[in-house]
Amino acid sequence: MKNVYELRPAQIIKVIVETPITKTLVLKIEKQRSFKFLAGQFMQIGLPGFGECPISISSNPEDSAKYFSLTIRAVGDLTEKLNNLKRGEKVYVRGPFGNGFPEVNKDLVLIGGGCGFIPLRSVYEENKKRKDVKMQLFIGCANEDSLVFQPELQEMKVKSDLNLILEKQILKGYSKQKGYITDLLKSKKVFSDALVFICGPEVMYKFVLKGLLAQKVKAENIYFSLEKRMHCGVGVCQHCAIGTKYVCKDGPVFDYEYLKSINYI
Repeated sequence: MKNVYELRPAQIIKVIVETPITKTLVLKIEKQRSFKFLAGQFMQIGLPGFGECPISISSNPEDSAKYFSLTIRAVGDLTEKLNNLKRGEKVYVRGPFGNGFPEVNKDLVLIGGGCGFIPLRSVYEENKKRKDVKMQLFIGCANEDSLVFQPELQEMKVKSDLNLILEKQILKGYSKQKGYITDLLKSKKVFSDALVFICGPEVMYKFVLKGLLAQKVKAENIYFSLEKRMHCGVGVCQHCAIGTKYVCKDGPVFDYEYLKSINYI
């Protein structure tokens, strides 16, 4: 039986600076070849004396036998410490935990606000080479300093219908207006019969949902990733209870039908 509390040392094989306060740690563990995860799952990452925290996996699941990536924004003591580590140093991980996004069997719409595109990048990477799936991306954040994966935007623009908006500035070559993702949804037609995966600040969810339903997107095709309040990662501390389920164990991905049934959105 797998011990969900077992800490596994992971070596940092690469550090990628995404923004002034966000870095991607590319990690490799012992027996990496047997490591597997689903897009949307997360890892617990920590350091002795600093504790641990849940972080979404941002790399392609198809590369899991070689490495996995965690994109971390420095917002506290632990995350600041993690973002100061260098290639060759070690961290400790548990996981992967939670459930992932459902199987992609039709066109795909990814909507990420703030840090919300981090887990969605995993979905994008897994599906970007498919010829049977068209992808539409909606990405929004405050400004260029908070926009992750910037070197990949040109590829995203080529391989998908990329729609980008910043609250406080216009990003030349990518955005034509300032504002929020909801402004994009008012001016852009969403793919009709597509799966819609959403992640971002929960304050945006009801407004994004309203925009999607106004465009006649089917409710059963809408999924949200709720990345908040998780602590233990295995549904023991009950810190992340949501209705009769736990975000860390039964989520972080939930379909809209369940969230509607408990009046969450």
